[in-house]
Amino acid sequence: MAAVLAAATFLLPVSWSPPARAQVPDFDRGPSGFLTPTTGGMPADAWNGTTLATAKRLVSALPAAPRSRALRDLQFKVLVSQLNAPSPDGSPPPGLFARKVDRLAAMGEAENLNEMVRSVGAYADPALAATTVNALMMAGEKASACQIVRTARLSEPFARRADTVCKLVAGDNAGALSAALPLKSGDPAFYKLVEIAAEGLSPTAPPPGQLDGPAMVMLDLAFVQPSAATLRTTQPPLMRSLVAHRTLPVPTRLEIAERGEALAIVEASKLGDLYLDAVRDKVVLPAPMTRRARLVAAARGAQNAQQLISAIATVYGEERGGPLFPTIARASAGALMNVAPKPEYAGVAQEVMRGLLLLGDRQQTRAWTRLALSAAFNDARAMGSLERLLPLMAIAGVDDAKRLPPEDINRWYELIARENPAQAQVRGYLLLELFRAIGFDIPARSTTLPETPGNARLVSPPAATMQALQAAGTGKRRAEAALLSSIAIGETPLIELHPAAAGAIVRALRQVGEDHTGRLFAVEIAIAHGL
Repeated sequence: MAAVLAAATFLLPVSWSPPARAQVPDFDRGPSGFLTPTTGGMPADAWNGTTLATAKRLVSALPAAPRSRALRDLQFKVLVSQLNAPSPDGSPPPGLFARKVDRLAAMGEAENLNEMVRSVGAYADPALAATTVNALMMAGEKASACQIVRTARLSEPFARRADTVCKLVAGDNAGALSAALPLKSGDPAFYKLVEIAAEGLSPTAPPPGQLDGPAMVMLDLAFVQPSAATLRTTQPPLMRSLVAHRTLPVPTRLEIAERGEALAIVEASKLGDLYLDAVRDKVVLPAPMTRRARLVAAARGAQNAQQLISAIATVYGEERGGPLFPTIARASAGALMNVAPKPEYAGVAQEVMRGLLLLGDRQQTRAWTRLALSAAFNDARAMGSLERLLPLMAIAGVDDAKRLPPEDINRWYELIARENPAQAQVRGYLLLELFRAIGFDIPARSTTLPETPGNARLVSPPAATMQALQAAGTGKRRAEAALLSSIAIGETPLIELHPAAAGAIVRALRQVGEDHTGRLFAVEIAIAHGL
């Protein structure tokens, strides 16, 4: 009897049931989000004309990692802007705010998700609080996550896993073991990690099958590496977590970071930081990765403008035409924003222009274009090289041209066809679609640009999605058109997206006032096709 009573006393905290869930506020009744038009957000009325049911459906359908950085940033802007929600229409739960929280978590936007949840007091909802804690732990933000664990009620069974982790983080090893004991039979792999971390055992254990935020923190605390299959993931939260995981060798983290940047998941600045760390610590990397790391480190660490310009020229010359060119350019080109275009830099003006086009800075690109033109005035080879950039500049709106002379277009296409005959037709057709989407009047057969993509294998989004996008653009429904653009491309590689679909996306975005994003997306597509 004494043993039974002792066991009952020990198990009491485990079998305790929380009180009935308290009523939580309706977070769709007012604006939610933290960006305003003055801080880079959308206008408060961006949902005007869109029903609540449609807004819910679109947010839930968003890809976690659209293959365009421009469209990925745009969908993020919709999710975190302080927008007035559409009027209630009786559509079924979950609400719009809860769906936004879910998508931000899927995108790996832990810190921004936490900011949005905190701004409306949504920790009061145990499910939303749990989603936030999970995202923060996945991102390695243990202090922020555990602060919520200590002050808010989370939904079970996640709450117990999170509480165990936070006890370990706080140094309460005995408390962590006690809290994790009920998980021993249901999740033995997780419990084993707790044992290793709490008792200082040898870090030999298989990773748990459920790789949520608590599991990733436990792998870190126990110094146990994730599985080989996990390293091949394309899930944004997991990729971001792996890039920061200290149990992984630096070459592995860099490989994941390069893949993640190319997929618009990992920030170029984060990749650049890893390159710098690898060079500083003299980490042994594969030869091509070593060259990329040294080049980016040279560009990022230049002590003066001349060193920076020289490094940028080397970086772009090394990677131009390769699949990682946009990634390396973005990782190294940020410093260019503060370099003035001087005559002594004229020799690398075209390289600088490529980086600035990717960054979407039209003003700076315009200044460097003038420098490049002056340098190429009496140099036929330099002028020929510059000619290859002129279509991109027209798409980006660098010179604010209102029309394109047919003879210029024909000359550009002749260069494209001569450079790569096999890809000429699809590239020429892409240019035609993008020019028309940007607003240039190019009547059928008025130039030598092809009116079809030929036999190229291309992906067209579902017709219903494209029809909805066209209607949203015509109807000036800003948030709706923005989200439909991401949904249309999904995870289709940009080089496989049908040029007609790319043109329709650019056109719809410009119709709703997102001209900058539309043009930046067009530049991304063009560069993906090798233009």
